[in-house]
Amino acid sequence: MSKSLNSDITKLITKYLSIREHSKLELKNKLIEKGFDREDILLSINEFAAKNIQSDSRFTEEFIRSRLKKNKGPNLISSELNCRGITEALISENLSKISYDQWLDSAFAALRKKLKGSSITLEDRDKIYSFLIGRGFEHKMIKYALSECKNEC
Repeated sequence: MSKSLNSDITKLITKYLSIREHSKLELKNKLIEKGFDREDILLSINEFAAKNIQSDSRFTEEFIRSRLKKNKGPNLISSELNCRGITEALISENLSKISYDQWLDSAFAALRKKLKGSSITLEDRDKIYSFLIGRGFEHKMIKYALSECKNEC
């Protein structure tokens, strides 16, 4: 790998990581799109990871936190992380840090927001289920959100 090529890759990785955390796969894909050699890319990314500048673990924690704020469920988050090259073990480890009550609150908040801004009512159970399943929530979480919404909405 030439010195200037390594410098270009390093500059781009630094730029990307200064904006937000990225998974190794995201960085690799962005750099491949720029036309860099795969081997040079992997060497550079691994160098950043060895120095703990890039961390899939940190990326996973931040990603879960941001998706939870947007009232996304564990199944959707898991799927999205998987697509970004995060291992099942790392996904499970980080999702387990979120309490079941937090997931329930998130499902309820998503449902409350959906009902507030649309013509859907609690009687439209199929639409509600479809919406919350699409958001990545499990059936038990959806049942909880529906029962809470009957009491409060």
